[in-house]
Amino acid sequence: MAVSSTDGPLPLGPARQRAVLSALLLAPGQVVGAERLTEAIWPAGPPGNAVASLHSYVSHLRRQLEPDCPPWGRNRILRREPQGYVLAVEADRVDARRFEDLLREGRQLLREGRYPEASRVLRTCLDLWRGAPYAELGDYEPAVCEAARLEELRLATLEALWEAELAWGHDYVTAIAELGALSARFPTRERLGWLLMVALCEVDRQAEAVAVYNRIRRALAQELGVDPGRELRSLFARILRDESVGRACVAAR
Repeated sequence: MAVSSTDGPLPLGPARQRAVLSALLLAPGQVVGAERLTEAIWPAGPPGNAVASLHSYVSHLRRQLEPDCPPWGRNRILRREPQGYVLAVEADRVDARRFEDLLREGRQLLREGRYPEASRVLRTCLDLWRGAPYAELGDYEPAVCEAARLEELRLATLEALWEAELAWGHDYVTAIAELGALSARFPTRERLGWLLMVALCEVDRQAEAVAVYNRIRRALAQELGVDPGRELRSLFARILRDESVGRACVAAR
């Protein structure tokens, strides 16, 4: 996790102090109770001095986030409320929220057939990623669930990006390399395999596309006990019939 100001990155302190900020970022603008923060910082159980430690972490974070605030002044960014603490930050200042906004914009551009623009927005979206989300919170269940949700959206963003790139007809060599690596890492993710097969057919490498299909079919059978879905089966059949499955196939979706 990182926080930047106009003067550059801010030092956020030790791991548990960063965990406080991460827990507050799970619900920006909302009151987060001390009990919930304690659970996030010490999921295995808090120490005897948990309350004092929490107050200390919050105090240090306030000084970093608002260095010009007088000692007894009212903090605007990290505030104490009767029921807990509030991280008062606009949604568009949080990368996770900006990421989702850009993903929606990129998908809309893709639906409208504005492929170069969609590609640009989706790349900007992916550039916001810096490591695993909420890594500071370890086994804290709400953070684990949110991190998994964001990771799923990152994969969906990659799929949308390469769909735009293929529909645009842009750099098949790079597309095949990137999609090949992603498909190998996520062998049961059919959409990645579908896009890789289309890219291979676009440069007349149909035999390799057939091999990709067979690899996905085996992975699905072994790991999930299912057959490939309708879209992947349809693409495979078109390849066997030697029908065109290139850019027009992607753009028609």
